Amino acid sequence: MAQQTPYLGPQYGVPPKRSRGPVVLVIVLGLVLVAVLATATVLILRGRDDRPTAAAGSKPAAADSVQFRPVLSAEPQACNGQSSGPQAEDIRCGADGTRYTLGKVELDGSRVSEVEAAQGQPGPNWIVQLTLDTEGAKLFSALTTKLAAGEPPRNQLAIVVGDKVVSAPVVSAPITAGKVQIAGNFTQQDAEKLAADITG
Repeated sequence: MAQQTPYLGPQYGVPPKRSRGPVVLVIVLGLVLVAVLATATVLILRGRDDRPTAAAGSKPAAADSVQFRPVLSAEPQACNGQSSGPQAEDIRCGADGTRYTLGKVELDGSRVSEVEAAQGQPGPNWIVQLTLDTEGAKLFSALTTKLAAGEPPRNQLAIVVGDKVVSAPVVSAPITAGKVQIAGNFTQQDAEKLAADITG
């Protein structure tokens, strides 16, 4: 006959053994949830910080400080060295004394998000770099596409700062990237002054 273990009654003070698996699983899932929420918060904040902003040392242009206008005619030395003073709305002088007759303002400083003086590559001369916003890049692309198809001097783009044409480059191909460089054998001081004039 099999021997039976006698009943000893309830066992007080000795807890039954339980599996810790569900508790550990809940803790791990809680930590994973916290990590996911923290990562999502960081990504949202980074997404906001990645908006286009002016680079260190650069500023946006003042709306009325710079104009981009097509050149209708150019008369070398017609300004007799005078680059300022009262002029007709469509007449502007260049630093070299060229008298420009200009078309309407196609784009102004309100579409320039960054202005920065920088050293040109290669070479010692300095330039002023302008970055256009999205709408400005579209307008500039359309303008330079039209100018590239023109005959001289109607293939030139006048960049007007104040009452003076600071540059009137020939446009040989459409410029679609929204980046504009103003070059003119500038020293660092010249480029920084021009950048300051554009930013107002």
